[in-house]
Amino acid sequence: MKVSLVTLGCTKNQVDSEMIATYLQKRDNILTDEMAQAEVIIINTCGFINSAKEEAINTILELSDYKSKGNCKHIIVVGCLAKRYKKQIYQEIPEVDLVIGVDEYENFDNIFSKYFNITNSNYCLNFYGRKISSTFPMAYLRISDGCNNRCNYCAIPLIRGSLKSRRIENVLKEAKDLVSKGIQELCVISQDTTSYGIDIYGEVKLVELLKELSKLEGLKWIRILYMYPGKVSDELIEEMKYNNKICRYFDIPIQHISDNMLKAMNRHTSKQEIYDLVNKIRIKLPDAIIRTTIMTGYQGETEQDFKELLQAVYDLKFDRLGGFTFSKEEDTKAMEILGDIDEKLKQERYEKIMEAQQQVIKEKTNSLIGKELEVIVEDVTEDNENYICRSYMDAPDVDPKIYLNVEENVDKIIIGEYYNVILTKPIGYDFMADLKEE
Repeated sequence: MKVSLVTLGCTKNQVDSEMIATYLQKRDNILTDEMAQAEVIIINTCGFINSAKEEAINTILELSDYKSKGNCKHIIVVGCLAKRYKKQIYQEIPEVDLVIGVDEYENFDNIFSKYFNITNSNYCLNFYGRKISSTFPMAYLRISDGCNNRCNYCAIPLIRGSLKSRRIENVLKEAKDLVSKGIQELCVISQDTTSYGIDIYGEVKLVELLKELSKLEGLKWIRILYMYPGKVSDELIEEMKYNNKICRYFDIPIQHISDNMLKAMNRHTSKQEIYDLVNKIRIKLPDAIIRTTIMTGYQGETEQDFKELLQAVYDLKFDRLGGFTFSKEEDTKAMEILGDIDEKLKQERYEKIMEAQQQVIKEKTNSLIGKELEVIVEDVTEDNENYICRSYMDAPDVDPKIYLNVEENVDKIIIGEYYNVILTKPIGYDFMADLKEE
């Protein structure tokens, strides 16, 4: 069959889609990006917050039109939304033929085979040999699934369950396979990387895993994403300081800074601990990049709580900051609390946070002019005027880009290779750069 696979949501979902794509190819299916040609359309959905759920539902409805205007015979919905709302999807979107939640992936082949009336071949969704969809030479390395933190607003444990770490030897087996195929950057991901291993080893094993990964010949960058602020240990900071393969990039979603809000959210940290952590990183690794995520409008957020959060943006000067407004999620602890903050006020507070961050970034970008960085050249812009690059400061897909003029460097640059550049001019959050002459 010709199959189109659409992925929504986070990088964990992307890894799931890569495994599904590999499975489909092993079953002699043909993957296509041409929706009108696809006989089967599979939509891998996110169900984390309201906006993600709305996007998933709109995508399902939009792609269902290919049943009448294309060759599509079957619409299959998989992923997090499929796990949370399986019954509702079947009832309310009759165009959907099959729903497979993330909790059914171990039985994926059996479900798939029965529906399509083909022989069960005992194929399973497998990390090894999966079809990488990220920009070469980078790949995501998922070391665990689920989460034990139980933040009151978060539906992830309801969808993905409790923390389930993969054994070190299995992660290394996958990493070796990826590096042998030319992957030079591994982005280590999970819902909480800083808890890796505690469920199977009785203690956190992230640093041990990083040391083993760094031994892989041919691997250039290791980037750690999704660190929980209360679990960024001194041992981890030291390893990031002295291990040259680990990018000095700290992705630490704090969500809020007010002790009142942190307690209400069931975040196992405090305002002082967050300030101390950021200051410690700045002292020990002055060139470290710190990324965070914050939430405005959580239930009970007072004007004073918000002022503390706004001040923290100015005080801590995060290099990267993403934000969103709070939305109640079914079956979470937050859903049990009566009342909510006006949506307009949530949005106003969000916009003030982002305006403050723009001021912080303006100061930072000016200080970076003239800085020399090693970059990976990933692609060219649609107009073919500039190469698109990333440095250790930039995580894939979410962070700013560095641009090199194509005409000036056309005979000097190979996409997928690393080069040293000099930052010359900020363009919003992005930068123009010149290739450093050898």
